[in-house]
Amino acid sequence: MSQPYDVAVVGAGPAGSTAAQIVASSNLRALVLDRRSIVGTPVQCGELIPTPSETRRLFPRSKMMPKAVNVPREFITNRTKSIRLISPNGSTFEFPFEANIVDRSRFDRQLAQNAVDAGAEVQLRSTVLKRPGKNELTVRTQNTTHKVTANAIIGADGPRSVVARSMGLRFIHSESDLSPALQYVMSEVDVDPSVVEMYFGEKIAPGGYAWVIPKGDGLANIGFGMRRSVGGDATPLRRYLERFVFVLLAQKIESAKIVRKTGAIIPMGGPLHETWFQNALLVGDAAGHVMASNGGGIPTALCGGRIAGESVVKYLTENESLSSYEQMWRAEFGQELETALRVLRVADVVMPSDVITDICMNLAGVRFLEPLIRCRLPLPVDLASKTFVKLLYQFM
Repeated sequence: MSQPYDVAVVGAGPAGSTAAQIVASSNLRALVLDRRSIVGTPVQCGELIPTPSETRRLFPRSKMMPKAVNVPREFITNRTKSIRLISPNGSTFEFPFEANIVDRSRFDRQLAQNAVDAGAEVQLRSTVLKRPGKNELTVRTQNTTHKVTANAIIGADGPRSVVARSMGLRFIHSESDLSPALQYVMSEVDVDPSVVEMYFGEKIAPGGYAWVIPKGDGLANIGFGMRRSVGGDATPLRRYLERFVFVLLAQKIESAKIVRKTGAIIPMGGPLHETWFQNALLVGDAAGHVMASNGGGIPTALCGGRIAGESVVKYLTENESLSSYEQMWRAEFGQELETALRVLRVADVVMPSDVITDICMNLAGVRFLEPLIRCRLPLPVDLASKTFVKLLYQFM
């Protein structure tokens, strides 16, 4: 039997749970549907969240973002102070960057619990198969398939969002912009606990990078993300990761053990041109709210979830168009996401091989590399591309 809800949220990640909490706090009936049996498991990211002060530097126009990323101390397993970039030939470029490394499984569960405490209902092991009507979702559970009805739908269900697919082709991410990522959580890793490392190169992670993120107590997230459209071969992802871990990082992981493995898909094509239609909207990875220059998406998910929740409340209680959602998130962090995408496109042009990547990184140095990681271009896009190409030819 169909059950009427004010809002149905698909996905209990940071964006979905935050949106549900806002909706439920306004005395609206909110339902969260998630296909997993436990919220937050498996963990599908590096678990790095910039500190509030660092977030202010990343998103200087945003008033909401610093508060959104203020993670309670109990979920922080380590604090890092800098990022170290490593070129294919081993050149290093380090600069300050403050981040909290969090226990995402516990943090995500708390966000979902916050929604429940506010009055939302969370249904796990519930896979949304399709959205056959404007106000309907077809949901499969362990024992049955049924319909859920709601006056508004929030799609927080990742880069291959079912809600997005129901809204039309223009809401679907291009497959060429989806970056598969694999990660090992490893124990007894010999790394500096205050430094996040990012490794670049076509043999390491074509069109992306590999990372070593210290979690504290000798644990580290070691993984990589790449784009097949840039890689151009059919090498299994596992081989890339094994080569990175067991060859390039051999000394660091001499006594290390794999605690668990995980994988994910990261949308690297920038934000969708539209993120709402009629009574539905998209948030988080489903909306492309990911910093394309570094792959980070937790801050924008947390901030976007709050905006999504507030916008849906106004839509239902004040008859305000959901277009206000689009306007609000773009004002808060849209410019930075668009710039991050331009950074990625410049990198695609000037870093097509390990040799050229090495040359470009050494020519750029920390002065230019730091703003790129921070979603800023040190030069206008056209000038940046032409400058690097000109310097490259002179160098060669």
